[in-house]
Amino acid sequence: MLNKLLIPLILVLLQFTQINSQTPSFHHYSATSGLASSTVYYILQARDGFIWFATANGVSKFDGNQFTTFRINDGLNSNSIIAMAEGKNGEIYFGNYEKGINVFRDGKIQNYFTEVNEERLAISYLIIPRDANEKQTIYAHGIYSGVNAISESDTAGFISVNPIPSQRATYKLTQLTNNKIIAATSDGLYDFENEKFTKLNITGLPDSDLYSFVEGDEGSYFAGAKSMIYHIKNDKVIKSYDVKAYGDIGISHIFFDSNKNIWFSIMNKGFYFIPKGTDKIIDIGSKMGLQNSLVNKYFEDNEGNIWISTFGKGVYCLNNLYLKSYNENDGLSNNTVYSITKENSGKIIIGTFNGINILEDGKFHRTKKNIGKLLTEYIYGIKNFDNSIYVGVSLNNSIVTNVSFKGINFYMVDRQSFAKTKDGLYLFGTGHDYIIVNRRLNFTEESKHLFYIFRDSSNLNRINDIFEDSQKNVWIATANGLCKISGLSYTTDKVKGEKSFFLDDPVLNSRINSVTQDNQNNVWFAGANGIASYNLESGSVTSYPNLLGYDLSASNFITFDKEDRLWIANMKGLFLFDGKTIKHLTGKTGLPSSEVLSLYFDESENLIYVGTSNGLSVLDINQFDNFNPLPPNVIIVDVEAGDSLYTGYDNLIFSPEQHDVKIDFTALNFSSPGTIKYRYNFDGGWINTDFSLLNFVSLGSGTYNLQIMAKAQNSDWGKPTFITFKIQPRFTETLGFYLMSFLVILMAVLLLYSLRVRIKNKKIIKELELSERINELKHQALSAMMNPHFTFNALNSVQYLINSNRNEEANDYIAMMAKLIRKHLDTAGSGFILLSEEITRFKLYLNLEKLRFQDKFSYETFMIGKNTQGNDYIRGIKTTTKKSEYSHGKRRRNSF
Repeated sequence: MLNKLLIPLILVLLQFTQINSQTPSFHHYSATSGLASSTVYYILQARDGFIWFATANGVSKFDGNQFTTFRINDGLNSNSIIAMAEGKNGEIYFGNYEKGINVFRDGKIQNYFTEVNEERLAISYLIIPRDANEKQTIYAHGIYSGVNAISESDTAGFISVNPIPSQRATYKLTQLTNNKIIAATSDGLYDFENEKFTKLNITGLPDSDLYSFVEGDEGSYFAGAKSMIYHIKNDKVIKSYDVKAYGDIGISHIFFDSNKNIWFSIMNKGFYFIPKGTDKIIDIGSKMGLQNSLVNKYFEDNEGNIWISTFGKGVYCLNNLYLKSYNENDGLSNNTVYSITKENSGKIIIGTFNGINILEDGKFHRTKKNIGKLLTEYIYGIKNFDNSIYVGVSLNNSIVTNVSFKGINFYMVDRQSFAKTKDGLYLFGTGHDYIIVNRRLNFTEESKHLFYIFRDSSNLNRINDIFEDSQKNVWIATANGLCKISGLSYTTDKVKGEKSFFLDDPVLNSRINSVTQDNQNNVWFAGANGIASYNLESGSVTSYPNLLGYDLSASNFITFDKEDRLWIANMKGLFLFDGKTIKHLTGKTGLPSSEVLSLYFDESENLIYVGTSNGLSVLDINQFDNFNPLPPNVIIVDVEAGDSLYTGYDNLIFSPEQHDVKIDFTALNFSSPGTIKYRYNFDGGWINTDFSLLNFVSLGSGTYNLQIMAKAQNSDWGKPTFITFKIQPRFTETLGFYLMSFLVILMAVLLLYSLRVRIKNKKIIKELELSERINELKHQALSAMMNPHFTFNALNSVQYLINSNRNEEANDYIAMMAKLIRKHLDTAGSGFILLSEEITRFKLYLNLEKLRFQDKFSYETFMIGKNTQGNDYIRGIKTTTKKSEYSHGKRRRNSF
């Protein structure tokens, strides 16, 4: 009978067993981080993505990296802000316990409401109904002052107040997704509608103090009472959680997250967690040092992070909840985890710097060498062969020690590495470039057989891992590179095997840390210079010093999940490669450390155990695959041009003196804020940067278009944020200035050209005048020289004709001579004569000569043509005597 009573009692106790040994990844923010105060009453995420904190010393706006704080000097009525709510237009309302309500609108804080009928309200919560009409109503709620409806009046600047009294203590006012408002009070739950309270009759729910209330899923609710949590659906309690063991006081807050986990806190007792679908209560608060702290608020942001505000200890952001971590505070013997495996009953075996830990039901157990004495030696590695656990451990002896603990059979091997082949050979790795081969686990110095790797004698070269693949090849991973042994066999006097090396491969010819095989007949290697694979069918080697831009040097371990995705433990984090893309986890994305030393894939639970230099993490692959962070969008914080600061970014026009432009921006990411990368395009190609400030110096006039994008670790690039601004030109850069300058230059050129033409013309005129004068003088000189000779000859000819009684000819000669002399005298004073005059004069002269010499002299003209004016001209005159011929060409002036 007693046993029958004990069994249900034991089951109840087991049902609510507290699990202590896991801690989620979290960021902690306090006053030393820039938060307005370490006492935080309320958390709100505005529609623009920023998170606001109501604190005891002002309100803080947070972008994941920096806090912007507002206090009385910035317009608040009081620094002690208790509650917040967001209005329909994105404005933020702040309620304090003693001085009314403020509103943050258009970047400024203004007073919104101070008192009701000359009495101040003690505000604990603010609620703005989602279906608010144009006249927005704010419900200001105080625990003992009831609910006051505050509405904006038709007259701008006035507030109408409609106090709604309550005869009971109203602990919590909650707006549901269907816009109903439920009040948790001192005598049960009430529906608050049309500014009236209506009692809800819930079967199984006592009419007593309900301190907290939250909406669940599928139309259900959770209510927190004294030491009890009630799950309500269809107006009845469908389940209750007795948490008296954790504090016989009221449940101050309850929260139901999007993954259907329950969070609750007990007054001054930290906070707890009930995972989805279980009744296990996990005391997370104690692992975070909050076991005696008051939690004021839970909040889930749009990335799925859980925020917890406390009284006096700041705010905690539980992020990347697919990861749970264990460290020395959880019972782990040492935070440096070198090896992980699992034995058949489900226990996780963890090898650390100082011993073996067994993780069972969320608790750690230390392996003991013998009764009462813990195993504290350095663990090289742990392997499971036929459910026997072989441990490479530093025991300072060559004897294999057998230890049984928690139903597990451990074989402690004092060697750096170990393997057991399918043919039953035991292989032991050493630090001297050889392995020991034996058919027995325990061997003597006389019976052990050595197989040298790179040399034929002992040499300093550590054997890091030994692995037998599916084709019975044995792979030896050493500090000096990789060796493949084919056909390894053992006789009583000799070990045989064909060795192959990979001296030309940069990865395989360096330190190799571990070897494993996938399901596609590929053997994989992790080493100092990256990772590599060997295909057993083709014998081909593929090396990956880096992959998709990620450096894979200093890799320690490789494993595969159900989808044959590649997980790589690296000193720079944990990499997941699915054949197309890489995801990278580091200390900034939830791991205890970026130095990942070991991995183990638990296929039955679909978990990856990650051993780091700062503890053990358990990665839930299902949650990880469902966690797809949205690409962060860039938000412009402010623009500074010259000495002016701008908070509006439309139609930005700067004066010429504002040619130095600074643009401060941010991208909201709260899961992994330290991983944000940016790139921008400023009228050119994309440029990557890690900084959230751009400084453009000495920009010229014109319109500039800037695009900025951001990405978080493991997310895509977000949509670009555009900003356009214009710098007005200086007067010297305007079209008018250029036109005026052109006209001035043109006038100067024309003036200079005109002056030059005038000077040139003057010079030409002077040259012509001089030339004419010279010609005139020459003509006069020639005429002076010609006249005596011509006259003498002419007179001789006349005399001759007269003496010969040729009077008629003499008369003609004198007439022609007189005509010639007259023409000569008419033109003697001119520098130029007409060509026709010259021809006439010249013909007169020739006729005189012909008359004088008769048939002894003749002449003819030739090459008669037309000039540009159409007149005839003679190109030449040919004279002939009996003695010689003379050709007279065209000339400017003839003289005789």
